[in-house]
Amino acid sequence: MEIEIPTIEREIFTSALRGLNAAGIPYVIAGAFCLHFYTGIWRFTKDMDFFAVPETVPQTLAELSAAGFRTWVEADHWLGKAVKQGCTVDVIFGSGNWVSPIDSIWLERSRPAVLLGQPVQMAPVEDMIWAKAYIAGRERYDGADVCHLIMATEGKFDWQHLLWRLGDHWQLLLSYLNLYAFVYPSHYRDIPDWVLDDLLGRLKHERSQPPPKKKVCRGTLLDRFCYNFDVEQLGFADARERYARAHGAQPGAVVHERAWAREKLAKGEVYKKDL
Repeated sequence: MEIEIPTIEREIFTSALRGLNAAGIPYVIAGAFCLHFYTGIWRFTKDMDFFAVPETVPQTLAELSAAGFRTWVEADHWLGKAVKQGCTVDVIFGSGNWVSPIDSIWLERSRPAVLLGQPVQMAPVEDMIWAKAYIAGRERYDGADVCHLIMATEGKFDWQHLLWRLGDHWQLLLSYLNLYAFVYPSHYRDIPDWVLDDLLGRLKHERSQPPPKKKVCRGTLLDRFCYNFDVEQLGFADARERYARAHGAQPGAVVHERAWAREKLAKGEVYKKDL
């Protein structure tokens, strides 16, 4: 299915692709363009997502700057921005919750494609599902994208890799597979029996064990706003702390994220929707 993009936006995004390709900078395309590649679903958001390993981000932003974009680092642990005539290129090199970093595996497992006449590599479907699994907030929920990616591939991808990516967050995958079976009852066979047997076996084992003594809220891995109450008022530990430390974040980084979220909520800058 052809992507329909206004001429100006097409030219701007093409200039970004051409510049990075000419410089030989490795990246993969994710976001709306990658979702269209796998599913045929197109929603024009006036932005393009480049996933890059952290070491190449300075050069990536420099090349985009040379192409006429205004560039800056929005968040030190995961996000760079490039804007030109109202169009945004997100240079993503981590995740806001510190859980799903952009590593060389994204590049090694990517799929070749042509986008806007330029050769590109599309993010691997398993890793797309892994990253989108954590976008489950009130202001944005990517559950439909997860379902559409499974539907489009008929579940014929490397489930072992996806299980490995999610690690001890396997319950999250089980929740999406249950959602998939609910959304598409005629396609539940897209999920291999062994995957469900594995996950349900883990669930049964977990239920046979005493619950952890430490109160930890993993909701903060999914939603930056809705679960801060649990941490700040109910005494739960913020699950992001573990991952922030593992990725070398500065002390207080997660506290800063909660303060940022609290300020956004106080100003009424969250959950605004177009009617």
